[in-house]
Amino acid sequence: MADVLVATALEDAQQSTPSVRAAALMRIARVQAVSDPLAARETFNTGLAEARLIEGKESESLMEDARMLAAAVAPDGLKNIETSARMRPRFVHDQFLSRQLGTIMIEQGHVDAAFEYAMNSDSAVFPFDVAHSLMERLDDERQLTVFRRAIEAWRANSNDRSFDYFQQLLQAKWELLPTEEAKDVTREIVHAALEDPDHPITAKYGPEGTMEITSGREHKLFQILHILRRVDQPLAESLIAGHQQLANAARRFPNGMESVRQEAEVRRKKAAGERRGRGFIMGGDPRDFPYLRALIQASEDGNFQPAWTYAIERYGEDTSPERPNRALKSSWPSSCMFCRVIYEAGKRLGEDAVNYVGQIPDADLRLFARIELAAALAGLPELRMTQRELRPVPGGRPMSPPHAPVS
Repeated sequence: MADVLVATALEDAQQSTPSVRAAALMRIARVQAVSDPLAARETFNTGLAEARLIEGKESESLMEDARMLAAAVAPDGLKNIETSARMRPRFVHDQFLSRQLGTIMIEQGHVDAAFEYAMNSDSAVFPFDVAHSLMERLDDERQLTVFRRAIEAWRANSNDRSFDYFQQLLQAKWELLPTEEAKDVTREIVHAALEDPDHPITAKYGPEGTMEITSGREHKLFQILHILRRVDQPLAESLIAGHQQLANAARRFPNGMESVRQEAEVRRKKAAGERRGRGFIMGGDPRDFPYLRALIQASEDGNFQPAWTYAIERYGEDTSPERPNRALKSSWPSSCMFCRVIYEAGKRLGEDAVNYVGQIPDADLRLFARIELAAALAGLPELRMTQRELRPVPGGRPMSPPHAPVS
């Protein structure tokens, strides 16, 4: 069935406008790659060539999407996909998009490419959480190589934002390091925490947030307390003695974040018999939350009509005569919503999900949804593209805020 959908999508793409055809061909290539990688590269390159012929904002959007699709189909071609000067600050130096590319490579099974991507990433946008996922798929030697690269990236950007990303990786993987190396890293963190100005935060741990830390400095020390106790116990005790909030936290959680995780795991197991089903975290535009809740429910009971209704409503907004969405059609919010509903329906209902495709009131959006159904039936992970809106406003000045994929 997936092959039939792909063949139909290829035919329909040839009858579409250039921007729709370019976007569709690059998406089709992702599905083709499952059974015919060579054909997938050819289809992707054809779509990319068409995208390069398009001008204006549509071109910028297509080239951004091309990079994400290249990460899924042919990661080695990423370096050959140009970005305009206007796009570069938003894309190349954006931490979110850097993580997104690496995540796509891993999810699509391009582990070696993800390894090279992590090793060669600019330190300013090093994808720490991608490195964490990647290390789970590597042998010990390459895990340590990636970890050391992550340490280099953190050292090059030793600030609170960088530490927030780095500390999660450090907490999980620090035991890969030789003891002296781990000691050096934690001492650097301690030194930076003590030298930098303190700042107020609110960090709560335990059931209902019964333990609270309001000092950014002491919270940073708490986050590495379990490592310090193992590699430099005297330093750990000295810090506890000199910092009241850290001392209070250490009494409640003797091994810092390790104790926090252990306690949380006990609570999780205790509650396992009371909660069933999949877990979800919602992110993105709050106005999409009702749609997301409907989609979550549909994935459990197979009734996709409520989620479908939200997508239809959003399509009405995208095609409103008063304020039509002039962004790339493949990235309309309604297009992304239709694609996701169809993908989830394909995973839940199988081939019967094709019945929903025919209900989409737009040929181009049906094309994109058909491709996502083929991806679901081919067993591919979902690939969520960026939503974009470009609408006229009073005075004739357009607004075009991009929206990250909701999850």
